[in-house]
Amino acid sequence: MSATENIPVSEETYHQILDLRRPDETLNDTLARLVESVKKQRLTDDIEEAMARNEFVELDL
Repeated sequence: MSATENIPVSEETYHQILDLRRPDETLNDTLARLVESVKKQRLTDDIEEAMARNEFVELDL
């Protein structure tokens, strides 16, 4: 499903996003890649925090 939305950003933020854009990548692709990267980093951070507090359960595989 595709939606078109206007997202107001400052000129500085807009240029920072453009700087992160890869060749032949749309702004949507860039933002989607950045969102996925942040989600992965949050998961990694959560796992590391749980391990530091010994709040994990070993699985018998």
